[in-house]
Amino acid sequence: MKLTLEEISYLSKIFPHKNAIGLLSNVNAPLKGNEQETLTKKGFLENDKFAPGIEEFLAIVAQPERVCRLVVQSGYLFVEKYSYRKKDKLVLVENENRDILLSVPDDLKRVVHQMIDLFGGSNLKTVDFSQKFSKNELFTFFAIVDLYRKDTLRAYLNETSTTGSFTLEQIAQQLEKPSSTDLVAMLKANYKQLTLFDLNEPLSELRKRGLIEKEGSTKFTLVPMLLARNSLFVRSITLLEILALKQDVLSVLSVLFFNFSVHDVLRLQFLKDEVLVESVAARDQIQEIELAMACPEIEQGSTQGR
Repeated sequence: MKLTLEEISYLSKIFPHKNAIGLLSNVNAPLKGNEQETLTKKGFLENDKFAPGIEEFLAIVAQPERVCRLVVQSGYLFVEKYSYRKKDKLVLVENENRDILLSVPDDLKRVVHQMIDLFGGSNLKTVDFSQKFSKNELFTFFAIVDLYRKDTLRAYLNETSTTGSFTLEQIAQQLEKPSSTDLVAMLKANYKQLTLFDLNEPLSELRKRGLIEKEGSTKFTLVPMLLARNSLFVRSITLLEILALKQDVLSVLSVLFFNFSVHDVLRLQFLKDEVLVESVAARDQIQEIELAMACPEIEQGSTQGR
């Protein structure tokens, strides 16, 4: 069944029971005035009351126990899906050009097939990488990644060799004034506030872990260097979140994917005090999306760490 944003807003005003993570609490479009009529035609209302079975259906999206949010930006293509779980009932909600498609799927295979179309289904990845970073370490690491990306692109365009070595000033400049296509800028959008910090401490930690080496200027060791040079163009960005509300306590599991190619995918999971950064295969990404869209239980008190 398909509803407009205005119809959902109307339902939110007349449906008695809602919680903070439910669909009816998070849509507030100006009403046109004909919503009661259109909802009657669509079978939601009968004689100014909810039609049989509608209240039970709406209770799932209005008072869910858990919600999964999936947002994919791939060039001009925008995909947005939600799933709402209450006990053993699951409702899939999909944004289709401002119309909202609601369904009760037998499984999530249709979503999986759409994700395969978006990301490919390869189980291969170019490099194996897995590290946990503090916030300052994360931004320092990705500032160096951005500098490698720009250095590599300039070398391609000018038919020259890459330097692969950067000064403290270059890293600081990249952190302070990234361009809109830089990974640092994209990460900044996921943090409410980022204050300036001393680069020496995170750089020292990255050296201890064997991720960078110092020979006058900072440069990556082999694995992060390969990761950076295979991350030239962001093909798509995916936000995957699970929200759980239990006894008025909100728990959130948040994951961000950068897709550079079918074999180069970076997964960032926001933990309480750290961010886990790892390379994954496209098939792993799709499997995680399928699991998340089923709204599994998550650890109570989990947080994005932002």
